[in-house]
Amino acid sequence: MGISIQEFAKIVDFTAVSPTVNEKDVRELIAYAKKYQFIAIGVPPCFVRLAKELLGDSDIIIGGSSGFPSGNDKTFVKVMMARDMLAAGCKELDMVINIAYMKSGLYDKARDDIKAVIDAIDGTLLKVILEVPYMTDDEIKHGCEIIAEAGADYVKTGTGWAPNPTTMEQVRLIKSIVGDSLKIKVAGGVRTLAQVEEMVDIGVARFGIGKNSALKIIEEIETR
Repeated sequence: MGISIQEFAKIVDFTAVSPTVNEKDVRELIAYAKKYQFIAIGVPPCFVRLAKELLGDSDIIIGGSSGFPSGNDKTFVKVMMARDMLAAGCKELDMVINIAYMKSGLYDKARDDIKAVIDAIDGTLLKVILEVPYMTDDEIKHGCEIIAEAGADYVKTGTGWAPNPTTMEQVRLIKSIVGDSLKIKVAGGVRTLAQVEEMVDIGVARFGIGKNSALKIIEEIETR
């Protein structure tokens, strides 16, 4: 039978986070999130309080971001942002790994950056964005290892802002490295139901998918 709309919605962080997102987009996102009961939504930080107001007493999680999209903020800025997102009503956080440290081979510094955020958020679920389109296979390996060492819950493949999408080969590589030590969230370039189902079979637990792409996948499910 394949994945149902309800099953799809429960593994998708339904997002509107592009640089041109406006208030109307956020209101539409929330309306669709309520209709299909997505597990979580993602909006620009400036609209988190609006999202909380629009969701009311809904069980839909508001995801917050820290270090988005480059990851190269100073650690104290990431910590401050994470705390602010929790204060605004977020229940999960997605932070971007320090890409400059990763590209410099400064893996201990990248790990300590993640650990500082974890120490500041008191057990809140954390997904660390590795931004794999910018990483070599060796950097992906080191990235997965330090994300696990730091104590995060998920390795996330991308922000969706990189020029290239996450590939199936990269997802398989990540799974071969992390096994069951980390959950995997894929974001960036997921556009079809076939991609979702193949990645679920590999072991992907969550997806970050923009509003338009997610709604098109729901249409695929409806017409299958």
